[in-house]
Amino acid sequence: MKILCVSDYHADERLAKNIEDLAEAEKVDAVINAGDFVSRSFAEKVLNRTKFQTFVVRGNWDGEITIKNKNVHLLKDDVMEYKGYYFIGVEFGYYSHIIRLAKNLDNRKIILITHEPPYDILDLTYFGASAGLIDLRAIVNEIKPLIHVFGHIHESAGYIKHKGTLFVNAALPEFRKAFVVHLPSLEVKSFDV
Repeated sequence: MKILCVSDYHADERLAKNIEDLAEAEKVDAVINAGDFVSRSFAEKVLNRTKFQTFVVRGNWDGEITIKNKNVHLLKDDVMEYKGYYFIGVEFGYYSHIIRLAKNLDNRKIILITHEPPYDILDLTYFGASAGLIDLRAIVNEIKPLIHVFGHIHESAGYIKHKGTLFVNAALPEFRKAFVVHLPSLEVKSFDV
């Protein structure tokens, strides 16, 4: 399975179109969007036109979003099974719910989606400070998901494998890189968008 990981569109229509073209070209099975569309109308336009199974959480700049597209799953405190994997998404501040959602699931099949990063994982700001969340890091350490996708800290976009989990900071604005993760191998390919 191929999963395209993105975040932080910030109402950039050209960027959204480039991502759609990449999804088509790579024939991805799913898209993970870790939020920050910035505008409700932009978010709804982008999400309601996608042709791909999409799992999305809202970011700190996102308000309510109305989805009419059956391919899009706005995860607010939910777990959805797709092709043998469990996509868990929670909103800001509800990280303790992850433990409940992950209970009795095979952690090697869990794909966690949050907008914010865990502490000390792809979370360095321009000033050299870790801006990730300590409580989220503790929860990730406890459930040990296969993949954790997030955004928010644009300047730390990238990916790293740490203690068995693939972490993907999919924030687009700074470097305009999108990441396609291949499962089950966890191979990652980076694309300019």
